[in-house]
Amino acid sequence: MVDVVESTVKSESIYRKSTDMACQEEVRNLKNKLDGWKQVLQPLYSLLIWEQTYYPAILTGIITVIFILLWYFEPSVLTTFSLLGIVICVADYAVPIMCSTFLDASKWTETQENKHDKICKAIIQTKQQTSELWSSFVQFRDTMPKLYFVSVLVILLVLAWIGNVVDSMLLTYFIVLAVVMLPGLKHQGIIQKLICQRVQQLKNILGQKLKKN
Repeated sequence: MVDVVESTVKSESIYRKSTDMACQEEVRNLKNKLDGWKQVLQPLYSLLIWEQTYYPAILTGIITVIFILLWYFEPSVLTTFSLLGIVICVADYAVPIMCSTFLDASKWTETQENKHDKICKAIIQTKQQTSELWSSFVQFRDTMPKLYFVSVLVILLVLAWIGNVVDSMLLTYFIVLAVVMLPGLKHQGIIQKLICQRVQQLKNILGQKLKKN
């Protein structure tokens, strides 16, 4: 029995070490790919995680201005995605060139390098969490197909009703705003706090019902 426990602990230790090594290799590869963007990623990351109290207002203002322009000019869906692709293409080409031309790489400090490493780890962690979420969704579909069918059908019907009631531009604005605000809400612990409060409220309600019974 002791030998089995020891072998299990050793296998878990080996698995963790291999996972950490794979994660470090992934971080290293991502850092190399984003090397030309590291000067831009620093302030962008700070903005997304709300390092200053007024950053949420800046993000809201930027998203609001973009959607006001879309509402005013009323471009087609194809034009909108084409313009978005042009912006991404130009940024992908021009940003590394501008950073290497106008910014002095010798002034890059160890603190900034550590922050760049932290940004890359956050990106990989988000990627892994998304992959795990998708795997859980697929497992839910395979293990409980009936519940999966009913749940997905109800959610899609509710979304279809919301899309029919609320203006599509306004709905898209709120969705984009929520996605942009999500990193800051998560980093500041607001989401965790809200979840804990709701769980505690649910426990209190269930406790009161059990006492009555």
